Amino acid sequence: MAFSFNQIMFNIQRGYYRYIGSGTGRSVFDLGNGYVIKVARNTAGIAQNLSECEISLNDHSNLFAKVIQVSNDFKLIIMQKADKLYSISYVWNYYNVKNKLELLNLAGIKNAIKKYNLLFGDLDRTSSWGLINGRPVIIDYGFTREVKNGFYQSI
Repeated sequence: MAFSFNQIMFNIQRGYYRYIGSGTGRSVFDLGNGYVIKVARNTAGIAQNLSECEISLNDHSNLFAKVIQVSNDFKLIIMQKADKLYSISYVWNYYNVKNKLELLNLAGIKNAIKKYNLLFGDLDRTSSWGLINGRPVIIDYGFTREVKNGFYQSI
């Protein structure tokens, strides 16, 4: 499936897509078809989009929501839409752990953190996770150590 980024941006400007949320560098909109678009608002957002694209392309663990399409300048990425989680305890129950430390020490998650330079603090937040087909996946994984060091020195 190929998306027209020009048409999507036109639709965003007209308010046709539901706004999901935003962080310091990106805004997220529901495309209404099983996908979301993450729109970079600054260079940090572009770096986060680039990180998510690289991780999605190289990872085969099914731990991350997949990036489906990216604009040439990385200002826009389209990703699988996940259902919202209201409590991190859903993730803990799914992985049969009792707390965030146990979650972050699971082999698959620990390997992903190391391989992609992910930050612990991002992975224990409910907002970083969603559900796809009843399985918890990480939906916000662009804030890597490199992005933090390059754009958020004071954090």
